[in-house]
Amino acid sequence: MASTNIAFADKKEFEKFAQENPSRVLVIYNKSVFDVADFLDEHPGGPAFILDFQNKDITSIFHDDEYHEHSHTALSILQKHKIGYIQ
Repeated sequence: MASTNIAFADKKEFEKFAQENPSRVLVIYNKSVFDVADFLDEHPGGPAFILDFQNKDITSIFHDDEYHEHSHTALSILQKHKIGYIQ
């Protein structure tokens, strides 16, 4: 699904975009923005877990092994859904 490379000036601009595009399931990881809507049903933890973090920065939880462990494969999958970045 990732087909654009949107440059958001800041988090406020990202939040406006997210509000104007409610069908997108957006997350931020290391200042990159991802639309993971088409990954919801494939997520091993189920869609609810992702939806809890919709429009939020997931950087810290992505690397917190006690909270929610992710493999290198998970990061590769995430990269396929990149739509932009926050400057």
